[in-house]
Amino acid sequence: MSTSKKYIVKKDENDSSVTYMEYEKREGLKMTPKNKISFEDMINVNEIVIINSSLIKKLITKKYNKNLKRILDMSMIVQDEDDDTGNAVILGEIERLENLLINKYQKYLEDQEYDIMLKKLEMIKMEIEARTRKNLDVYYESKSKSSR
Repeated sequence: MSTSKKYIVKKDENDSSVTYMEYEKREGLKMTPKNKISFEDMINVNEIVIINSSLIKKLITKKYNKNLKRILDMSMIVQDEDDDTGNAVILGEIERLENLLINKYQKYLEDQEYDIMLKKLEMIKMEIEARTRKNLDVYYESKSKSSR
């Protein structure tokens, strides 16, 4: 059984050499590369651990904003439909993003940033739930009128 060592790869600005440091005791945001590109002379990277706090905040904010924009785009598409399955999908995505914020990203964010992100999601969630209730009210009202 082979044991794998974990290193930090750092390139100095003044020097063109690469420094290797073990990082097992350092904490940071773990990410996996999206593309699986492989070359003969290349180091294969399975996981990246980012330890710079300002870079972590920027990456989390960028991911959050990307997911929030996707949720808002889905909401605009579903807004004109009477079908509640689209609203359920959006509520599921909001719940997934909330859980990601709470369980993974909270320790890297300042309290104010974290609260703002959660409040934005809560506002969107309340709007979707209100839209769902309105659709249900319209449905039951039309059903009661047709049964008379």
